[in-house]
Amino acid sequence: MAKQRILRPDIADSLQLSRTTVSKALNGSENISKKTRMKILQRAAELNYKQFPSLLSDINTSAPAGNAVTNIHGNIALTFHKFPDKQHIGSSLLTTMEQEISKYGYTLSLFTIQDTDIRYLRLPNTFDLNNIDAILCVELFDKEYCKMLSSLNKPVLFIDSYYTVAEDNLKADIILMESKYRLADMVKKLIQEQRISQAGFVGSYTHCLSFYERWTGFCMALQDCDLTLDKSACIIEKEDNKYWDQQWMLSQLKIMDPLPELFVCANDSLAIKLISCLKDLNIKVPNQVLVTGFDNSPASVVVEPHLTTVNSHSADMGIIVAKKVLDRIQNAALPYTKTYLQTDAIYRESTMRKPCVKQVY
Repeated sequence: MAKQRILRPDIADSLQLSRTTVSKALNGSENISKKTRMKILQRAAELNYKQFPSLLSDINTSAPAGNAVTNIHGNIALTFHKFPDKQHIGSSLLTTMEQEISKYGYTLSLFTIQDTDIRYLRLPNTFDLNNIDAILCVELFDKEYCKMLSSLNKPVLFIDSYYTVAEDNLKADIILMESKYRLADMVKKLIQEQRISQAGFVGSYTHCLSFYERWTGFCMALQDCDLTLDKSACIIEKEDNKYWDQQWMLSQLKIMDPLPELFVCANDSLAIKLISCLKDLNIKVPNQVLVTGFDNSPASVVVEPHLTTVNSHSADMGIIVAKKVLDRIQNAALPYTKTYLQTDAIYRESTMRKPCVKQVY
């Protein structure tokens, strides 16, 4: 049997570290702690990754005695129910966050929260609470599970959370992008400039706090423009998985008569799915229907037409997240906070109707 080739993801998985951290160590980056780098190189040597024993030997002999752990402070756990893909704002957020915490000697360990973990309110099997200094939560929106994590007497920071989190006064910090007022301002501008008489919302507004605040901003915009909220012009099914079923989405659009002139989607992914369904129905965006998203994901400038959206500054958000969690580790007794990052509307082709050209005979 051929010997299995060892890849960088294998090293990352075996150490419960991110692939970014492993790549930095193997590439000789100075942006991670010496202890973390040594741990990664040792595992690379153990797994016989590209003959790393010789490089490990060189590093061991060149490192000053006693200096290997002078800048090491601890380990931060990143928990997630669904790992963010490249289109999710969490992807760029995690990269900058990890870079920032590594400057202060902290490593980042990744833990997937399975459905069974949520059901039984338990930590992952490999999660050692005694070796964790703080817990970061991404794409983790189950109310009872979030409450359980907040009761562990460890610093906890939620990047977004379940939509009623403000009611529960959790012992945790929350950070998210400002959604309500920025989206309300964008929608009001479109309604007024494009003379919209009916608008609909797309997305489960109970999915998470940020979605709920976007829904609230949408409703505020309608009220300010003296338009009536018509839920029959919205797709607001609570079950989040349904939105990725093309046939289900098509069926929701087909029962609308007429379609609203503007669809406001809870994020870019939903807007891109909606545009795909509208194309299947031969409905032109933006000439017949305007569509907006939220997040300014990479796909927002790939989809045709390019998507009007809201820029959440996710890379900068990673720096703020790192500073917040490191400060909480040092100042555990301070009052808990909810932090909003300023956002900006970006207007693109999906809301720019082409003017009618009169034929001259």
